[in-house]
Amino acid sequence: MKRLFALILTLLVLAGCGAKEAAVDPATEETAAEVSSDAFGAFSAETLDGETLTEAVFSQADLTVVNLWGTFCGPCIQEMPTLGALHEELEDVQFLGIVLDCNDQYGGIDPDQAELAADIMAQAGAEYDCLVLNQSLAMIGMANFQYIPTTLFVDRDGNIVGTEIVGAMDEAGWRETIAERLEMAQ
Repeated sequence: MKRLFALILTLLVLAGCGAKEAAVDPATEETAAEVSSDAFGAFSAETLDGETLTEAVFSQADLTVVNLWGTFCGPCIQEMPTLGALHEELEDVQFLGIVLDCNDQYGGIDPDQAELAADIMAQAGAEYDCLVLNQSLAMIGMANFQYIPTTLFVDRDGNIVGTEIVGAMDEAGWRETIAERLEMAQ
């Protein structure tokens, strides 16, 4: 069963790293629902630092930017310094990564891949928590995205705000999108 889970996770991750344009045109973003009725979902997962986080992490900020990425994904890594800088700068906003390719064949954490992911984040100056995809996160749909990077926005009550962003953005795009989602979340 664990091997099947690991195989499914691997196939889902490999199906997609891409620099696909954002799924939502910022010009039409204003028509999106302000706060989705969809909750992010309950989870428990380990960070690259070995800490366990749950959905309670969302209560720590008005908006949490949840960025799904992979160590093999060029666009994911290229935007990481921007995300790290925004994490340090923005008040009432926190960032949370979910790295999708740090699992071993049994569904556990592959220490070499986790070290690679931690090194990538450190080199990028991205000093925010990063979860390792596990069965708990997969059960709430975090393994179902076709492309990475994919970014979700979650309010302090755990509700998804707006629609996800698929693909990498530059600093100006991130600033605009985060400001819009922060306004939606309040």
